[in-house]
Amino acid sequence: MSSPIASAHALHAAIAPAETLVDERRTLYRLATGLFAPGTQLSDNLLDHPIVRYEIGKALAGKGDLDQELLRDVAAMRVRDAGLPVAADPDAANLLEAPLRIIAPPGTSPQPLTEADGERFEAALAIVADGVRLLRRLVPETARDLLAHVSMFAVLKKETSGGVVSASSRYVPGIVLIDEPTTPMEVAEALVHEGAHEKFFDLAITREFLDAGAEDVEFFETSWSHARWPLEQTFAAWHAYSCLAQFFESCDDEPLGPFSLLPKARERADEIGRWLISHEADLRADARWLLRELTGQSTAAEHADLNRGASIAHHVRFRVLPDVRFERSTTGRVVVGRFGQPPEIYWLDSDAGWVLALLGDGRETSFDHVLASAVDEWGVESGSAAHRLTVALHSLMAASIIEPMS
Repeated sequence: MSSPIASAHALHAAIAPAETLVDERRTLYRLATGLFAPGTQLSDNLLDHPIVRYEIGKALAGKGDLDQELLRDVAAMRVRDAGLPVAADPDAANLLEAPLRIIAPPGTSPQPLTEADGERFEAALAIVADGVRLLRRLVPETARDLLAHVSMFAVLKKETSGGVVSASSRYVPGIVLIDEPTTPMEVAEALVHEGAHEKFFDLAITREFLDAGAEDVEFFETSWSHARWPLEQTFAAWHAYSCLAQFFESCDDEPLGPFSLLPKARERADEIGRWLISHEADLRADARWLLRELTGQSTAAEHADLNRGASIAHHVRFRVLPDVRFERSTTGRVVVGRFGQPPEIYWLDSDAGWVLALLGDGRETSFDHVLASAVDEWGVESGSAAHRLTVALHSLMAASIIEPMS
């Protein structure tokens, strides 16, 4: 029997509030920047820039170093405010080359509208602003939830878009591209659709969603187009259609655009959801939980099976291995990196992250010393703290992040 389905924005917040995800995403990119360009300090605004994130992503994938000159160029890119930043720079076609190329249908070369297009750009900008206001009026909580993950909006010239209605890419996260709109509702729908993808991109890099094995899972084939999608794309599509279906319920009598997916969203979300449920063993814990909750098939929360491991003598001292780099978010979560081709980057659980931060001053530190600090930090008695500390230390040793010295 199905359970009542909560709003997507509430389920997202149960995993992590939007501001938490954004902070942790910035923490990850800050760590990556330090791996490839030690000493480079990027502002939050620059860490949010889609092209900066694209360049960092390329470096993390082992496809080159950070292009410092490009980072300076995009930092100066002109945008206009329409409730969110809209690409306006006359040189936007060059600065946004990567997303324009990635989303282009075969044989096309989408070009953005910019201030160089004069009144045509201003008219599109006004429609975008109206669309953002419409979204915030119809579904204010959804708007807050999704728009937090949209850093830039770009409007494509209709004669160059090649039929693209709206688009985003996990390779250039943070930017939403839309065909030249004629109504605010087209903008609002695009922001839900692509904003859901942007939300998923941030969840996928900061939470327990997918692992490398996802690439080996069989593909899903849609009934409506017979397109075949890998697991990551399938989950992203299901998530977007689920958000669109809930948005449609709040649209009242707003006229839809000619290419609207809203009337089809629930049917498609259900079809994809059934396939994902049958393949949920290939998903990680947070993805399984969101899938179950958003399909009305909630189950008890999953708990990790924490193996205590062998006891650790209280005199044993530990140190962080010299090739380990880490950053701690304002929420306390820690992301760890080790340089390689490609680099290793992963998140730690809260206990392991706290222990690493304590050990990270470069000094060898004994179990006894860490235990005394843990009792104070965690507010538990010594036996409970020793158990948690043992689990955390074993996990850090297993990942070759720390090593015992005696």
